[in-house]
Amino acid sequence: MQSEERRSFVRGNFSFNIKFKIMTKDEYEDLKKTNEAIFPAFKQEPGVDVRDREITAGHPASASLINHLVQIDEKLDLILDLLSNDKTVKGVCGQGVGLNISGSGMSIMVNRSVEYGQVIHTKFYLSKFPLVYMDIFGEVVHVAQVDKDGRTHYQLGIRFLDLGINDRERIISSVFQRQRGDIRKIKSEQ
Repeated sequence: MQSEERRSFVRGNFSFNIKFKIMTKDEYEDLKKTNEAIFPAFKQEPGVDVRDREITAGHPASASLINHLVQIDEKLDLILDLLSNDKTVKGVCGQGVGLNISGSGMSIMVNRSVEYGQVIHTKFYLSKFPLVYMDIFGEVVHVAQVDKDGRTHYQLGIRFLDLGINDRERIISSVFQRQRGDIRKIKSEQ
């Protein structure tokens, strides 16, 4: 009997740290409208968005510079969290671990319960060199409680919302890059 694959995109099973914020669908729609009003000003070339530019191995930026910039971004997020006096905002932000990812969604593990259908704003790095930073909105389509090491965690299935073709291609490229690295590692161990 031949198995049938129902996924449209390749899925990579690897872990990555993730920051997330839970929001309502109304908050998501308001933010989407605001971004649509702001981001057209950032276009410099017709059809090319500067947010889609990637630093690759041939780019003059060094790996240490990229790591430095990544650390600055993480530190700024931490400073903003610490300076925030609004406890309601601080309470909805969290950290988790991405378990797998594809061009249409991902699975993440978090330590707080999230309801089916909620919108989640995620930020994470799939790769530091080449730099692949993702800032993606998704809808929770699956929630499973997992008891691990005496603690309760929640595995969430996320379906991406309004993911651009460039972001989708960067995800797929990162999955293939990781898979090629795993194959090279297996071959070198033989």
